[in-house]
Amino acid sequence: MNHHPPADDRSPEQLVAAGVLRRHGDHRPHPALGHSPISYVSTTLWAELTALAIAPPAAEATATALLHAIASRAVDAALAPGNERAPRDDLYVAHPAHIGAHRRTVWFQRSGPRGPVTATFAP
Repeated sequence: MNHHPPADDRSPEQLVAAGVLRRHGDHRPHPALGHSPISYVSTTLWAELTALAIAPPAAEATATALLHAIASRAVDAALAPGNERAPRDDLYVAHPAHIGAHRRTVWFQRSGPRGPVTATFAP
């Protein structure tokens, strides 16, 4: 299992400014993510989740609910066979989630110890 996304030395806030990430407004902790909230979501993942809404006014609520449902099924990647040497609590994986017409793996990546969690599609 490829444990880390491609290197990008920019901070999450720089990635927000560049349009790669968006801040996630719901700061509820997720038990499956070590009781951490999701702080950022990739714009690609967010666009796919909002596209699943029945009506445009419900897009944000739909995406948030779907993201929470996907996060509830995430497991620590360090527990996967062959990945035992990976650091604990820095990558959670939900495989594969039905998002649109495709089944896609979603990563919940922590940036540093106790750092913010970013939700994104696996590279």
